[in-house]
Amino acid sequence: MSKLNRKEFLLKSAKIAGGVTLGGVTGGMTYTYFANSEYKKTFPHIPENHIKLPKNGKKVVIVGAGLAGLQAGCELSVRGFEVILLEKTGLAGGKLKTWKDQNFAKKHLGKKGYHREHGLHAIWGFYKNLREFIGRNNFKIKHLGVNDSFYYFVSNRGVESKITNVTWQPPFDRFQMLNRGVYVPSREDLYTPASNVFDTFLVSLKMWGFDFSNERDRLYLDSITFYDWARERGMSVEYIKHFFDALSEMGFFMTTKECSALAVVNFIKLGCQPSDARVDLFQWPPNESFIEPMVKIIEENGGRVLYNEEVSSIERSKEGKVTALRTNEHLPRGKVRRCRICGNIIGPGEVDHCPFCGAHHSEIQLVDLPISSYEADFFVVAGDVPGTQKFISSSRLGGEDPYFAKIQKLTTAHILCVNLLYENSQAWMKRFPEGETSAFDFMPTGFQNLGFTSNWSLIQIPELKEKNVDLIEVQVSNWKELIKKPYLEIAKIVHDELKTILPDLPEFSEFYINHWDNYTGFRPGDEKNRPGIQSPIENLLFIGDWVFVDQHSVFMERTNVMAKSVTNLLLDKIGESKGKITILRSGTPDLATDLLKFVTTVT
Repeated sequence: MSKLNRKEFLLKSAKIAGGVTLGGVTGGMTYTYFANSEYKKTFPHIPENHIKLPKNGKKVVIVGAGLAGLQAGCELSVRGFEVILLEKTGLAGGKLKTWKDQNFAKKHLGKKGYHREHGLHAIWGFYKNLREFIGRNNFKIKHLGVNDSFYYFVSNRGVESKITNVTWQPPFDRFQMLNRGVYVPSREDLYTPASNVFDTFLVSLKMWGFDFSNERDRLYLDSITFYDWARERGMSVEYIKHFFDALSEMGFFMTTKECSALAVVNFIKLGCQPSDARVDLFQWPPNESFIEPMVKIIEENGGRVLYNEEVSSIERSKEGKVTALRTNEHLPRGKVRRCRICGNIIGPGEVDHCPFCGAHHSEIQLVDLPISSYEADFFVVAGDVPGTQKFISSSRLGGEDPYFAKIQKLTTAHILCVNLLYENSQAWMKRFPEGETSAFDFMPTGFQNLGFTSNWSLIQIPELKEKNVDLIEVQVSNWKELIKKPYLEIAKIVHDELKTILPDLPEFSEFYINHWDNYTGFRPGDEKNRPGIQSPIENLLFIGDWVFVDQHSVFMERTNVMAKSVTNLLLDKIGESKGKITILRSGTPDLATDLLKFVTTVT
């Protein structure tokens, strides 16, 4: 893998930033007043990553056209590989998939239609590699204003904390960032600061100083829930409930009593600097601003993205290499009813939505799923965890090597998103008016059902706000109980609890629900089961946000690091010295926090 400390890049950074290179304890990292200036750019510019190579005669089949697969397809296709992506569903994009629903908000959006997606997606400041990729390809994102904050915490006891943008210089800026977050009301008195603020601050230092490259510490954090780890080190229960339960539900779709300490600490470490904690959003709708442009890059470079292709078996040579993938062998022949969004087969009978993902019934289509075969030199599996586990089972790889057996032990997370449309409503603006209390989202804690909540009328679809429409999305925390109920009943339950925060809400006029069970799990033990990119089969590789890579990264940043890493690996395999991708460190290099690892420990 090509690292940031390549001589050419360091010299260039030092020249531009006027920085100094600190060797030894900092591993040759360049710092400029505690941070490298290239990393401070919205889109880091790495000249050597801007390259296009002639065709090299090698073919790569990528299984899955989600974020990891699409980004790998872009990087490989511009570097001379012939690329074919096989996508199980009828749309590319994976967890950033977006589709037009002509039936929702039709009164307000007309023929333009409403673009449904899995939920609100953030582009954190520490996504340095994803941002480099976005900038290199001139993709559009939605920049949030300097006064916008992603971190507004609302407790069911009426306690609120908004972590606002900072003005102090580093390294003191992070202390200013926590000014509203250090003091959490105690159980006895809502207006008395928690008694162990200092202990809580010391635990924060441990998270800031976490060293991902330390395997012992990494696996230790993987063995325990965040709640147990934080309590053992003296963090206030109130602090955990008020902040970290909300962050855990927002990022990992589970509470701190279920989520591993490693997952939360990874996230806090990467976002501990105010500039890295800030977020932008994908330009709405993301299929037009991000997904379709990636498909276009692949196709313009001779590649193809093929839909309704579910891998069912593999063919191998005598030497053990994969020679071909076969698709759709175990599916019914002839016309079948299939959801275009999630790819599941729908049985007979009328339904008003897909029973698997919640898509409107108009997305259930009659399609032919012919058996096909695809040969290639290399095969890259870029599916989600359930899809990859099914690939291993159908390909009969499970008992062949511990590598594949460990993948089968990985867990998944579920997300239930309820979207409610309110007409003639000023409820959100009354509750969060302009000024210090303004918000486009909030993170509820202590509620039975409410999880991360955002207002699409404010942040993505301003024409709705002009019509006094509140379109509110709630990421439900109590999904295990609610998912058993009829969709209308779910919507009413969420609405009733939402009114405890937004009392002026009228009755909702429309709603829809998305349900996904294929998000990456972050429970204790998941990390030790994450495979590396290279499988025991020489020409079979795996990528995705659930795969291990020796790079401190999470979420969509991990998919981008994976795409770049597998590209470099395949270039090595064919002996191509040109086109190597420089992979940045995720998060801004910072001397203050990097030195913490020498004076604190997570164990």
